[in-house]
Amino acid sequence: MNLERLLNMVIRQVMRTLVNKGIGAGFNAVSKRKGAKDGSQNNDPEAQQAAKLAAKRARQAAKIGPRL
Repeated sequence: MNLERLLNMVIRQVMRTLVNKGIGAGFNAVSKRKGAKDGSQNNDPEAQQAAKLAAKRARQAAKIGPRL
């Protein structure tokens, strides 16, 4: 295995990790409704738990998507 191929493999792994963390942060931001200007942010614990669960499922779907 030559050096260029090895470097590409390492770079791909690092980029995949960073992209997955970015996707996770984005889903968390959306599920927490950061930046809601109309005051419609829901402080109900059950609704927050449901949003967190929905975000987790969306992250899992985003991870599985490219594999299919």
